Amino acid sequence: MMELCWYAYPFSGRSEHEATLFRPVPAGETLYLTKKPPDTIRIERAFLADETVHVVAMIRDPRAVATSRHADFPDVYFSGFRRWLEYLAVIERLSSHPRWLTVRYEDLIADPEAVQQAIESAFPFLERRRDFATYPEGADVPVRAGISLGGARRLDATRSEGWRDHLPRIRDQLDAYPVVADKLVMLGYEPDQAWQACLTGVTPYRQSYRKDDAPHLFRDLETRARFWWKTRRYLKDL
Repeated sequence: MMELCWYAYPFSGRSEHEATLFRPVPAGETLYLTKKPPDTIRIERAFLADETVHVVAMIRDPRAVATSRHADFPDVYFSGFRRWLEYLAVIERLSSHPRWLTVRYEDLIADPEAVQQAIESAFPFLERRRDFATYPEGADVPVRAGISLGGARRLDATRSEGWRDHLPRIRDQLDAYPVVADKLVMLGYEPDQAWQACLTGVTPYRQSYRKDDAPHLFRDLETRARFWWKTRRYLKDL
């Protein structure tokens, strides 16, 4: 989404890859673009207080999220249902806010024009210069972002069912977080629970990776304290 927005709209600047909201915008920028997925669960107070911040929040089928791999960690599943549920809880709270737009990844790859129109309707200060659908023709993709994306490529709706090649991983994640089955129906990814038939007899695959498990108590407390101070400083600077 970040690369599409940079491609389609005349931002004055951007972060090369990821940068938290709590990092000051460089001097002289008038319309600055950045992303930081973990910010989803950390910026609520700052977002609500700062009228200059506008957010496009992307949600995706959690089964696809839990079976995705990052170029820097090719041998592990990079995220899981736990983090997806944490992000979703905040997205659901803020989805009705006028400076917040929630977009489904599956809608984006199926109908990029409709999603682009929704973004422009929500944020009319954005002036289109190119269409999402023509990406990556003429795109200027920073090196780090290109590595993360696995290279700049056209939007491809056929990728949405790739999780079916990783059923042991899905079995493990659903066993650990069964509430996701209800969320799939609520969000329209499945009409009912019948899809779980594909998991019958599948042996769960449990990987040992820190992002799959809840953080250690002391680490969690340290992170909460750190972002409490960052938020306080941000609000004071406003």
